[in-house]
Amino acid sequence: MIIKSDEKIVKRIRELMMVNDENIAISNLLYSLYVDVLPNAYEQIKENISQGMDETDALLKFINECLEISDDEEAKEFIKKRIFKDVNKLNVDDFINNPYYISIKKEGKFKDCSLKTLSYKPYQLFPLDDLYIKDYYEHQPVGYFIKEFHYLALLKNQDIWMSLNPNEITTMKPYINKASGNVLILGLGMGYVAYMMAMKKEVKKITIIEKDINVINIFNNLIWPSFINKEKIQIISDDAIKYTKNNQKKYDYIFADLWHSPEDGLSLFIDLKKINRNIDCWLETSMYALLRRCMITLLFETTQNYKESNYLKAKNDTDKVINQYYFKTKKVSINEVGDLDVLLDSNRLLDLLINN
Repeated sequence: MIIKSDEKIVKRIRELMMVNDENIAISNLLYSLYVDVLPNAYEQIKENISQGMDETDALLKFINECLEISDDEEAKEFIKKRIFKDVNKLNVDDFINNPYYISIKKEGKFKDCSLKTLSYKPYQLFPLDDLYIKDYYEHQPVGYFIKEFHYLALLKNQDIWMSLNPNEITTMKPYINKASGNVLILGLGMGYVAYMMAMKKEVKKITIIEKDINVINIFNNLIWPSFINKEKIQIISDDAIKYTKNNQKKYDYIFADLWHSPEDGLSLFIDLKKINRNIDCWLETSMYALLRRCMITLLFETTQNYKESNYLKAKNDTDKVINQYYFKTKKVSINEVGDLDVLLDSNRLLDLLINN
């Protein structure tokens, strides 16, 4: 990449790198909150409320205590501005009236897997929806309930493998709304998306591709018996990438959910978009956010005079993307600040990876 030696451009790249660092820090803080704000939250927050605090202030005070920043006014203001404004008090009824939630309740076991009811305790925080981006800052909606919320999960050797929690219900809604005609779903999971899509009169047929025969067997034994609209649904054991390459033209709508998080799904996301960029992917905004982080890192490294030898090896998928961006942008010139926004546009970020 050729970056013009201009003070405004270099300053803007440094600002973007600071945004990158803040986004990563927020992600780590949120993970800490999801892990640390556990059942003991309820008693402590109730105690704060009994001392005259309103619910919002009591929760914020508890978060600051969990992060050990109660005496740091600057840090507390940062948390209030960058995390707490995206914390949402939820109504249990909005989720327990979900049709899948109502129908699929039976616990059971199959080999080393079990379908089991888990719960969020009062005031326990959890990710609620996909990211939204504003001025390159990543914002993560967070949810909590004021009473215990129960949800079904699929466990393998006692580890949570899949679950129907509020995050799944919320993040899947846009894709369910878009589905119509002959639908292809890549990844079976607990069958939530297929169940909800099959309820729509606009959806005529659903084909699910799942490579892992064990996942199919678990589904058939523990979940499939409670399904409605079964006549619309077909499950095929095959490799999702291979099948989609050979059969994509048969379908009116394609949705992919083959990962647990954006980080472990990034390479699959890129492979699918190479086949057909119109394939909708779960947590798509988060995927683009990761691509943008990679490009901003490359921009900063370019101002630090990194050499080509730095981009020949990769430790993980994000390193691979940074390396690809390096070679794809060798002839790209950044001559003004506006060129950075063009380069960081989601479509441009994807084009660089999927076009020859």
